[in-house]
Amino acid sequence: MKIIVLSQNDLEAQGLKWLIESHMNGVEVSFSKEDAADCLVIDMDLWNEELNKEFSKRNIPWIGLSSDRTFLTAYRALKGKATDLLFRPFDPLLLVKQLQQIRFQLRNERKGQGNMERTYLRYEDFFDADVLTPEITLAAFVLPDKAGYPFLSKQLKKYPFHKGAEIFAFSDFVLAAFLTVDEQSCIEESRMFHESWKRETREDLSIFVNANRRAKLKDYYQDTRDMTSLIFYEGYDISVIEHEPMAWLPVDPFLTPVEQRQWIEMLENKDTRAIHAWMQNEFLSYSRPYPDPEMIRVRLTSVLAQARRYMKSVHLVDGQWEKSYHEIFEIIVKDPVVYRIAQSTLNFIVNLVSAAVQKTEKGESAASEQIRALMEANYWNPDWNLSACAEQLQMNKSTLSRRFQKQNGRKFSEQLMHIRIREAKRLMKETDISLDEVARLSGFGTASYFSSVYKKYENLTPSQYRQGELQFSK
Repeated sequence: MKIIVLSQNDLEAQGLKWLIESHMNGVEVSFSKEDAADCLVIDMDLWNEELNKEFSKRNIPWIGLSSDRTFLTAYRALKGKATDLLFRPFDPLLLVKQLQQIRFQLRNERKGQGNMERTYLRYEDFFDADVLTPEITLAAFVLPDKAGYPFLSKQLKKYPFHKGAEIFAFSDFVLAAFLTVDEQSCIEESRMFHESWKRETREDLSIFVNANRRAKLKDYYQDTRDMTSLIFYEGYDISVIEHEPMAWLPVDPFLTPVEQRQWIEMLENKDTRAIHAWMQNEFLSYSRPYPDPEMIRVRLTSVLAQARRYMKSVHLVDGQWEKSYHEIFEIIVKDPVVYRIAQSTLNFIVNLVSAAVQKTEKGESAASEQIRALMEANYWNPDWNLSACAEQLQMNKSTLSRRFQKQNGRKFSEQLMHIRIREAKRLMKETDISLDEVARLSGFGTASYFSSVYKKYENLTPSQYRQGELQFSK
């Protein structure tokens, strides 16, 4: 891009040349009105009818500079169809921003003449440290499956956003640059797109609208990318508008000596209930501000290291267990959602404990303990039942049911329901999460089913139980 700077003050002209060339790549500044140029920056004291005719004929956009804050100066700039008029003293970066806007417009016009797709921004603009943020609002659209991004990008380009939007497909999200600074309208239109997406695909979609607009486009883009890390804690299928940059809560990623000793004791005692409670308290009860997801991944690998030590101590180091261990390690490193990581890790550890029980104990009592351990590990899953347990243990379903009832004096389904109700009570007593969330975490699936079963076994509704606990605590 070639720019002519015309000023009565040579020192100002040189300063403007330095300012423009130091903040914009691929720009050449000259001081002669005879030179070919894409844009003109001129002192209004030099602007006259002759220049007006010349640059209008050459169809060159221009920006006026003046120290004379009068209506006449503004009128001359308006009459000459100036792109902008800046009164001294002015913010130097405002001039740079206006020149960048002109460059974007010229780029569009030239592409439009060539019957090519018009673009306001280019991919490289998001990585150029000198590009200032134009009048846009950025939003990231994230899918659980990266294979869906080509289709998502296509749908976003087709969608009739009111102010228009430029769409950029990256490796782990699709970025929409809305051509407006009204972030509220952006989130509303994004949610409307989300509804149409769900109707058409029935797939989860997370949307992050970044209302914390930064001066540099590269910083604004990076902040928007950082927002997508919220999926680690909040999962998919969410719509978020953020007004502040992400700030992670400091956390020690490694287990303390006390925690290491606690893990040794839980594993040696084969206390799957304590293991489950520890994992839930540590990895499934986060609230904002969140810790850095990478620190939580390191902490999970520290837990896995304790399981690794236990594997060796009970001599469970055959090919299948080694394979399972490495699979869990891969999940910890790569899975985007902490809930799934923690649950997979917990299942591995509980199954490891169960295998150790099976290896060291014989008879029906050992099998009963193993079944109880699996119940404690899987009660949260509403789809887990007698058939699933029998499949995990490679036992006949009827045999498992008969042996369990003989050892425990209670049917398998009754024991599983007892555990789920026990966990639901604990959650209602110790937390203030919704009954929907209590139902999900305790394995009932839906709040209506939870309420029905709970009333059948406890002779009161979950709401009545929670209200009674609140009154008792007072």
